[in-house]
Amino acid sequence: NMRLSDANRRVWLLSAGVLWMATVVGCGNSDLGTVTGTVHLDGQPLADAVVTFYPQGVDPAAGGGGASYGRTDETGAYELQYNRSTKGAEIGKHMVEITTLQEGGGDYGPGVKERVPVKYNEQSELIVEVKSGHNTIDFLDLDSEGPISQGERGY
Repeated sequence: NMRLSDANRRVWLLSAGVLWMATVVGCGNSDLGTVTGTVHLDGQPLADAVVTFYPQGVDPAAGGGGASYGRTDETGAYELQYNRSTKGAEIGKHMVEITTLQEGGGDYGPGVKERVPVKYNEQSELIVEVKSGHNTIDFLDLDSEGPISQGERGY
């Protein structure tokens, strides 16, 4: 008799724990895939570039549309962050912007000039799809042909 109530208590605690975890996970955007990759410009690793994935065809008012970003290391490798505590990017199509431009002045130092043409940032032609699970999305054939903007960005 005593054993049965212990078993029932365990089942109830386990059920409550599972329900609580499902609620906590459900509060965040669970439709994310992790994304890593490598960026090359003119066949060379592109270091210290910011790679931003902007979801396409998502209504931000419906809780979607959050951009993800990462910075390349000296080998051109990046990993996307969805927010400060979560890695990844929303599942679906994204427009990708790759830039080395860093505004200078004040405490920021001298700044860094843009080395990447507008076709990969301000007028990006890069469209990729993020799927659930892990994604490796490389940009190995970028070239420096075409106009490069050093101008103010609209953000």
